[in-house]
Amino acid sequence: MSPRGGAPPGWLRELQRDFTAVLRAPLDSSAGRFRERQERYPAGLVAQVKGGLGGLAPAERLAVYHRQYWMRLFTALQTSFPRVSRAIGCWHFNHLAALHLEARPPRHFDIDESTRGFAERLRGALRGPDGARLDRPPGRPARGHDDAWRRRIELSRAPLAMVRQALRMDEAERRACESPFEGLWRPTPEELATLAEARLRFAVSFTLTHEDWDLARFSRLAGGDPGEGPLDARRRHASTRAWVFARSAAGTTTTSVDPLFARLLERCRELPFGQALAAVEQGCTAAEAAQLHANLQGWIALALSNGWWTGL
Repeated sequence: MSPRGGAPPGWLRELQRDFTAVLRAPLDSSAGRFRERQERYPAGLVAQVKGGLGGLAPAERLAVYHRQYWMRLFTALQTSFPRVSRAIGCWHFNHLAALHLEARPPRHFDIDESTRGFAERLRGALRGPDGARLDRPPGRPARGHDDAWRRRIELSRAPLAMVRQALRMDEAERRACESPFEGLWRPTPEELATLAEARLRFAVSFTLTHEDWDLARFSRLAGGDPGEGPLDARRRHASTRAWVFARSAAGTTTTSVDPLFARLLERCRELPFGQALAAVEQGCTAAEAAQLHANLQGWIALALSNGWWTGL
């Protein structure tokens, strides 16, 4: 600001503009690592930077800020999408992050805002041009309609189904983290009497996800495995697991649920409770039906104690 409180002087506006442009400029990865291109820095900006201790040249001093800022951006994206970053590996994930940031340069003081829109772009890259899923075997070359996002995912050799599951779980965790806790619903005797004919109202934070690979442990909250390499896609669970992400009084929770209960939760989204229960039971074996009835009260208690249902 000027001493009189008016608009900043022109030289300061130019300095801020050039310095901001340097920070936002994508790093170059052509040499096998992400690095800055100092020769592209505005000469006028470099001329205004003083050399540092130990003989650090002005352009090198700018490069330190440039690299550090992009490492923070990469970390913000990896933290917001920990399962996707491990599904394809951090090297390939950072390429997707760079594509996202190049299309939507960060402009907010909160660096977490730079992650907005990444999920939508990745979801689109996992579909074909007509909206259909891309289920191309790893290693098969990309078609002409595939963009840089799809080519990068293919280079990671991660199964598309695993990337989709990772994205759904990351989005579910973010939704739970950003949603309010709506309190615990204590059904009245009158509500319990009409439960079979009523549809349950789910908490806004609630998301049911499915997992065929070991993805749940990579959490933005717990930190997870510190490694950077991709998951071994060959190590698939013997059967699909189900997880619920939600907001509780204690914070964001990730809860493993029985596959039968997961089926019931899915049907309760569409049908009154009694019809949902009958629909699940109809598809059960005799052993599964017995398990369903034996555990039903416990599952209902689990949902109520975690705030997954908020009323009828």
